[in-house]
Amino acid sequence: MIRRTFISTLLFATLIFNMAIGAEDGWISLFDGKSLSGWEKSENLDCFKIENGAIVANGNRSHLFYVGHVNGASFKNFEYKVDVKTEPGSNGGMYFHTAYQPTGWPSKGFEVQVNNSYTRDARKTGSFYGIQDVLTATARDNEWYTEHITVIGQHVVVKINGRTVVDYVQPDNSNKPLTRGTFALQGHDPGSTIHYKNIQVKPLPDDMPSVTAPKGWQSLFDGKTLDGWQQKNGTARYEVVDGTIKGTTVKGSPNSFLCSRPFTDFELEAEVLVDSRLNSGIQVRSNSMPEYRNGRVHGYQAEIATNGTAGRIYDEARRARWLDEDRDDPAVKAAFKDGKWNHYRIVCIGDHIRTWVNGIPVADVTDAMTSKGFIGLQVHQFGGDTPASVQWRNIRIKEIKQDKPDTIKVVVVTGGHDFEREPFLKLWASLDWVDAVEAVQKDQSELFEDISDWDYDVIAFYNMTQTISEKRQANLLKLLDQGVGLVPMHHVLGAYQSWNEFREIIGGRYYLQDTPVQGQTYKAATYQHDVDMPIAIQAGDHWITQGMQNFVIHDESYKGVWHATDNLVLLTADHATSDDAVAWTRTYKNARVCTIQLGHDGKAYGNPNFRRLLNRAIIWAAQR
Repeated sequence: MIRRTFISTLLFATLIFNMAIGAEDGWISLFDGKSLSGWEKSENLDCFKIENGAIVANGNRSHLFYVGHVNGASFKNFEYKVDVKTEPGSNGGMYFHTAYQPTGWPSKGFEVQVNNSYTRDARKTGSFYGIQDVLTATARDNEWYTEHITVIGQHVVVKINGRTVVDYVQPDNSNKPLTRGTFALQGHDPGSTIHYKNIQVKPLPDDMPSVTAPKGWQSLFDGKTLDGWQQKNGTARYEVVDGTIKGTTVKGSPNSFLCSRPFTDFELEAEVLVDSRLNSGIQVRSNSMPEYRNGRVHGYQAEIATNGTAGRIYDEARRARWLDEDRDDPAVKAAFKDGKWNHYRIVCIGDHIRTWVNGIPVADVTDAMTSKGFIGLQVHQFGGDTPASVQWRNIRIKEIKQDKPDTIKVVVVTGGHDFEREPFLKLWASLDWVDAVEAVQKDQSELFEDISDWDYDVIAFYNMTQTISEKRQANLLKLLDQGVGLVPMHHVLGAYQSWNEFREIIGGRYYLQDTPVQGQTYKAATYQHDVDMPIAIQAGDHWITQGMQNFVIHDESYKGVWHATDNLVLLTADHATSDDAVAWTRTYKNARVCTIQLGHDGKAYGNPNFRRLLNRAIIWAAQR
């Protein structure tokens, strides 16, 4: 079955796309039928030869890259057509957005499959390889057919002999976005023989819009009531007036917000009319928590103002600064019309936030501090003699469900120390973007016995096991070389006491007894249960701790822990039974490490500051 995925863009783009596919002019030949001029072979040079006006691929793995003068061998949007003939049992492929490399399977770009009867791979001709696969034959061996690939923005269409077999739109937060590059033909193996001829390209403009999906909108305002909205913070007056939500300033009130339920990925539209004296905004992915400044609304805000800043992204009550680049474009500064209704469009997908005002693109921000939160309609505090107001209407949202959620796979290593299991597992289930599984160590470290099929992005150590063989030590170090992240937690500081390198990896060690190491004796550390520890943020500019405020946690304290001198300390504790440093980051080989000394029991797990710290540590360690 062919799986079709759509995300939102502009409606008229479909017409432009269809016109591009159907146009007949602008085609340029990339192969003269006589020579490989403009093409370059990789690794096995004998794989490609010319026979009867066609390029024939047969031999050990090799790829033939286009490096000629057309478009500087760099294509973003295009149509690409190749006539292909396969001999029975053959496998091959056609790459785009790729780049020359001397050996190996191309690491850059995308493959469209060539396979009509090769049985060791189920993907058949026309498959957008590994992304949207075709599992039934679309052409026959020993017969010429045409593969026609069209790429416009995030939209990929593959046709075989004029029949569409793939129609795919890539999500905004894809790990491997469509960009630009050249083309390549594949020679797969000595048993495969593929013929390619009539290789043509039609370059298309880089700025062509992509396809749309106009369905899925839901209204956030019924035009009659404020059902579904809740006022937070100030005392500004919100009411329904003539089918609009009207917010009016009240003397002495701080910023006020009318807030919806939380959303994650979405497209939001609204129309706004504002008193020219008043600064206001639309909050997105914003939050209000009792532990953060007594519930102060904070998060991303799309500015509403008549001074040329409309549509820019401000970090309200958190970093208190603009997140987008200031634009000097006169059209952007003039986008908002004073005294008139103005149309806002805000798109949040993954860590990508974009805004438009009256159809003019304003902000384009990449920021991963908050992935989920409510929509908020702000009435800014106001010092004028007479009240000012702002109005909203036609507020609607389209939630975007990701085709492949960009989750982080975490293995949580336990064993060797008791803990409160139910609240601990509940903690992991509550984290955003995290898919966690527990690995209970029965013989101390069996997780690292065989890493040939390793499939985790982050290791969260919460064990206090001691035995780890040299083979398992070496395998863990291999994972760190590969960039697998580490989040060591709490009593793991006491694990693997006889493996001195482990303390260097995680940046700390709780010595269980007086221990000589390299001519120096380290005293046994101490602990204290049920301590209310004041925690201070020491690295507020670090991605993990940005926006966090000092807090108090009920936890177990450690005293006398050995700490590496090159740790970057994120949090410190102010308590007589605790060391200063209680959370820090470091790197080891190619791995990011964030060690968190906190996290003894259910009271600690339930602290929202601890949950936030852990969640962001996981994302940071995964290098997302």
